[in-house]
Amino acid sequence: MHADAPADLAVIGGGGVGAFAMRAAARTGARVIGFERRWPAHPGGSSHGESRVWRHAYFEHPDYVPLLRHSSADFAALEVEAGAPLLVRCGVLVAGPPGSTIVEGCRAAARAHGLPVEELDAAGLRARAPALALGPDGSGIFEADAGFVRPEAAVDAALRVAVRAGATLYTGDAVLGLDEDAGGVTVHTGRGSLRARAALVCAGAWTAGLLPSLAGLLHVTRQVQGWFCPADAGADVDRLPCWLVDRGPGERLVYGIPCDPLRPGPRRAKIAVHGSDIPLDPDRDPRAVGPADRVALEAMRDRYAPGVGGPLAEARVCAYTMTPDEHFIVDRVPGARRIVTVAGLSGHGFKLTPALGAAAAALALTGQTDLPVGFLGLSRFA
Repeated sequence: MHADAPADLAVIGGGGVGAFAMRAAARTGARVIGFERRWPAHPGGSSHGESRVWRHAYFEHPDYVPLLRHSSADFAALEVEAGAPLLVRCGVLVAGPPGSTIVEGCRAAARAHGLPVEELDAAGLRARAPALALGPDGSGIFEADAGFVRPEAAVDAALRVAVRAGATLYTGDAVLGLDEDAGGVTVHTGRGSLRARAALVCAGAWTAGLLPSLAGLLHVTRQVQGWFCPADAGADVDRLPCWLVDRGPGERLVYGIPCDPLRPGPRRAKIAVHGSDIPLDPDRDPRAVGPADRVALEAMRDRYAPGVGGPLAEARVCAYTMTPDEHFIVDRVPGARRIVTVAGLSGHGFKLTPALGAAAAALALTGQTDLPVGFLGLSRFA
């Protein structure tokens, strides 16, 4: 590397947000350089796992819905642009006990934004997903225009489009630090340094190391995901939607994603608990899955998806970067004029990466964005 004419934007992190930010910026004609410490969508980060739920009736906060609509449309556009199948519209079922805050949050988001959802009582839940065991008195909603997105394929497609539009991606080289001055930002890596007029840091679990001022707001946790091979290819399993189950106060949500019809090899469905209290150092802690992890995953299957049956074929550790309120950070870095960050995606961010990447690229290049990300600013932690 050498410091020739500075780029317009340096993007640190080649996962979901970084890939879509590079694509958005390069398509404006900006000169874009990107840095990925390993390779895009590598398993040490967060933008991997074969499938991620995407939905719009968002219990986390109704203000996400416009960003979700933008992202879903952009995933669909990228499918055409890159010739890659990214979305599977199998629907999403959200269920919980009476008074479930998660189900009520989905209903509130649907009402606020006019989203079409189907209301289900306990009998309706059983009819919609007979492979699941959701209890005799629960209720829920079904969103037909939802399903899952293939994260590795989406990152690859967005980066291919970005490079085709003129962006340059450096892989296998970790960014060691950033220096801002009146003329721009210097990005220091193990191979040398490059200059850019502005920088976007979207490095997932490594963000706090690059931006110490945010270290108190970003906590990396260990998340285990499991894949089960269904005991048979019966209709109950084949027609499963994605599903999320509120287990009640004090319990973390459990979710599942059905078999991907395009995945080669044995059919397998994903099951996991959303969230963890176990800290993870992305560079030092081992990623091995132990017997206790496997027992916990099998217990989740037996309790909530007995119709899936079959053995646990694989389990992996994923890094969740959590903020105190489990909402994202999209903002300029404190004390900086030319450095923007997207951080703390808290395990529910991949479905929003097209909108987050586009918003952050615009903020870094022009200082403003038309996308409604103000509620994700750092001022809420003041």
